[in-house]
Amino acid sequence: MSTLRSCSIVLAMSLTIGVASAEEFDGSQPLECTATKGHDCLPTESKCNRLKPESNTPPVFLIDAAKKEVHSPFRTTVLPVLYTNTGEQSLVLQGADQHVSWTAAINKKTGAMTVAIADRKGAYVVFGQCKVAATK
Repeated sequence: MSTLRSCSIVLAMSLTIGVASAEEFDGSQPLECTATKGHDCLPTESKCNRLKPESNTPPVFLIDAAKKEVHSPFRTTVLPVLYTNTGEQSLVLQGADQHVSWTAAINKKTGAMTVAIADRKGAYVVFGQCKVAATK
């Protein structure tokens, strides 16, 4: 009986861990998305160049779909979210202001992120990983 009970406890713990790690990134909670790799693409170049940090600012995007805003580590102004779509596999956010347009796609199961940012000079493509933002 103790073996059956131990197996039940292990199974219950496994199911709990599985449910916690399968949390969807659907835009219902604010996200912290760390940029892990990026590319700077210019029309004068034949290939995109790897982005290098220009400061000691951590490369973390703060995304709040409910408030319709994104705080980029590369800009001082807030990027407004003008369009949101939650499909089966991805949360897609898009926005623009007078100087830049952008799109972010976040895998709803894993939190993997791709952001494309375009302005009149070129474009950036940033890859990263999101997690649910810590509550304050």
